[in-house]
Amino acid sequence: MSQPEFETHYAALKREIDALEADLAEPKARKHFADVRQRIETLYETLRENHLLLHTVLENSAASIYAKRKDGRYTFLNRGMEMLCNVTREQCLGRTDFDVFPIEIAQQYRSNDVAAMMTGKLSESEEMSKTPAGDRLLLSKKVPLISDAGEVQGICGISTDITDLRRTERALREAVETLQRERDNKLLNVEAATASIAHEVRQPLTAIATNGDAAMSFLEMTPPDLNELRAILTRIITDCHHASEVFDSISALFKKVDHSRGPVDVNEIARGVLQSLYGQLRDHGVATETELASDLPLIDGHQGQLRQVVFNLVHNAIDAMATTTDKTRLLRVSTQPRDRNTIVVAVEDSGPGIDPGRLNNIFDAFVTTKANGMGLGLAICRMIVHRHGGQLSASSDGKTGARVQFVLPVGLVDTALARNVSH
Repeated sequence: MSQPEFETHYAALKREIDALEADLAEPKARKHFADVRQRIETLYETLRENHLLLHTVLENSAASIYAKRKDGRYTFLNRGMEMLCNVTREQCLGRTDFDVFPIEIAQQYRSNDVAAMMTGKLSESEEMSKTPAGDRLLLSKKVPLISDAGEVQGICGISTDITDLRRTERALREAVETLQRERDNKLLNVEAATASIAHEVRQPLTAIATNGDAAMSFLEMTPPDLNELRAILTRIITDCHHASEVFDSISALFKKVDHSRGPVDVNEIARGVLQSLYGQLRDHGVATETELASDLPLIDGHQGQLRQVVFNLVHNAIDAMATTTDKTRLLRVSTQPRDRNTIVVAVEDSGPGIDPGRLNNIFDAFVTTKANGMGLGLAICRMIVHRHGGQLSASSDGKTGARVQFVLPVGLVDTALARNVSH
């Protein structure tokens, strides 16, 4: 009952009391009636204050508060429900949810109402509300209205808009997950950097050890083959320089700004890598073919890093052919201009190839096709190529070898520096 309705009912009752009092003739009866009237008025003031308090609370609550009969017809709703559910009292009072809301919303409301009445206890559920501003998520608490005889008369419900709360919870959860990923990535980067240094340095050291063993063999010959020894020592010196370059290139790779870039002859890098790996190529019975374009333009880049890319690709190709016994182990290195602005460097092998289904992730860190591999070499290669504005890709049918190539932009190279490099 609204406050105006309450006041109207009381005014009518007061008129009736006044009429009864006027009809009383006996003074004693009239005095007794006056006492009763005073008690009624005192009780009325108490009820009026309580009713006003309850009415004020209900009408000014941001929550949607409502009551329904057992058949689902509304007997009360506050201003909060009008605003939250985009309805009016005139639309709802005496009607059911099916008369007011879309069918899917009404079915949801009615199902939760019935559940509360059947259990006879407070129930809690999440419900949807459609408004002009969009869908809203409500947390609804419903309790059955039970008569003194213990019969369920209907339900009373309070629904609170939790849309923003859920949105905030989701944003917070995503932020925590993002922070966790960033922390994991930082730890992974530290691990990758540490492992990459060990991985990259091990290669030239292995080459030095291999060439050292070969030199010892030639020293034991009578007479020693000095020409071969000279060539081996040259390769050892080259590998020592390579080890030093590895430290420099990895250090530059993880810096935000790299000041060590300059004009680079990729053909010269390819020749140097093949010379450095001569011992491994020979020991593995790998034949080599080169097709290095004579008109290949210089690249503006970091020589040590690009050498590391070619070295890794050639080294991987040698490893890939280790199990090849039914055909010639052939390594092919080629360079060519793709257009005026880019060049292509490719390394091909005649090994068993790469499963086409794995081509998309072989450049990811810690993904490897080798039994004892760490999965860092190609990941570092991709990082280096990307730092140079290029792209690294692989192709294979999974049967007849693999081709790994990278495309680099030519960039702007100082003419005087270019002449010095080419000579």
